Amino acid sequence: MTTKTTKKTTGQSSAVPAVDSTAGTLLSSKVPAAAVKPAATVVRPNVRYSDKDLNFFKANIERSREEALEELRMLKERLDDLTSAESNEDSSIYSMHMAEQGSEAQEKEKTYAQIQRIQDYLRKLDEALQRIADKSYGICRMCGILIARERLLAVPITTLSASYKIHQTCPADGVDRIVAKGASALKP
Repeated sequence: MTTKTTKKTTGQSSAVPAVDSTAGTLLSSKVPAAAVKPAATVVRPNVRYSDKDLNFFKANIERSREEALEELRMLKERLDDLTSAESNEDSSIYSMHMAEQGSEAQEKEKTYAQIQRIQDYLRKLDEALQRIADKSYGICRMCGILIARERLLAVPITTLSASYKIHQTCPADGVDRIVAKGASALKP
């Protein structure tokens, strides 16, 4: 077998095994890491939540979306307040102490990061709404099984079953169970 590698700017090479996603067979021992695409959703016939369930999940996602939009609005107001306070102090007679300037810069940076996080969450919520419209919401993209209802309510943007997320394997019986890794070791 041949090994394909890519040379990064650091001079190190990176390669990963190549697998035929349709047959699950090894194509070659290594291909460039950039050439490996994320796995497509595994589709099992007749596996989906009912329209009634999807409407329930849609209402939950829309509620989460409204809460996120409100949080985003408050963060933007906070950022505006920090920016306007900075410009007011620039025009004052007394300059601000360097430590205070550093604290304000850190607060602005933290607020920018929170805004970015909320915007990413809103994008993922919109993607979840699109999956509801496609009737593919609640199906694990790796196993093709229904994701546990409790998980979808707790993490409405998820695309992985709890079984796969925790154990990195699909359950043999095709049922998603929310059980912690090594939970049997915790039993008395």
